[in-house]
Amino acid sequence: MNVASFIYKIFKTIRKYGGSAVAITQDISDLFSLENGIYGKSILNNSSIKTFFSLEEENIKILSEYANLSEKERVEIKSLKRGECLMFVGENHILTKIEASEFEKKMINEKVEMEQEIEEGRMLD
Repeated sequence: MNVASFIYKIFKTIRKYGGSAVAITQDISDLFSLENGIYGKSILNNSSIKTFFSLEEENIKILSEYANLSEKERVEIKSLKRGECLMFVGENHILTKIEASEFEKKMINEKVEMEQEIEEGRMLD
């Protein structure tokens, strides 16, 4: 069993029981490269909300084959900045900006500071 087949079966099973699943990949061609894209198409079809961040041209072409993207959306997906995405919710395609809350920013900054302190401590040894 390949990874795409396994993910496909998980999505179908989770949906059958009313659950939710999240799949994240940096290269959507992984999902569409096997058996003429049947696994990737099934995963997309079994997802009620799809979120796409900036994609390279090759992945945009693949996505366009399986999702109803307008030319404007193709351009938008390629030019999205950090924190921006195109969300598919039902038939609606929504350009979205995601911003960290103050609490999330604080948590991120504290983690970065801790990592820097650890790194500096190692450099002193």
